[in-house]
Amino acid sequence: MTQHDSAAATSYPVDRDELLRIRSLKLLTSARDYVFFALQVDYPGKLNSAINVAAFCAPEGISYAARWELDEGDLYKALGELRKKGIVASISSQLNLQLS
Repeated sequence: MTQHDSAAATSYPVDRDELLRIRSLKLLTSARDYVFFALQVDYPGKLNSAINVAAFCAPEGISYAARWELDEGDLYKALGELRKKGIVASISSQLNLQLS
């Protein structure tokens, strides 16, 4: 087994707590990247996701469902950037995301 093969066999799961830690260490440099990974944690493998914006964005301490400590304006801006990259196919008025 080569070194590359053994590295591929190792996994590094990223959950909410780990993503928040990575963000606090300033290892993610954009809201776009942060939102992309947060969507992967909350909606793994889903192509059409209905998002409760308030629950997705609200600061910690409101409820556990208020997950990502993110300003709603930053969420929409990040989603627009993800749309330009072709990752988010569409954003409807009810924030039903179609991910590609």
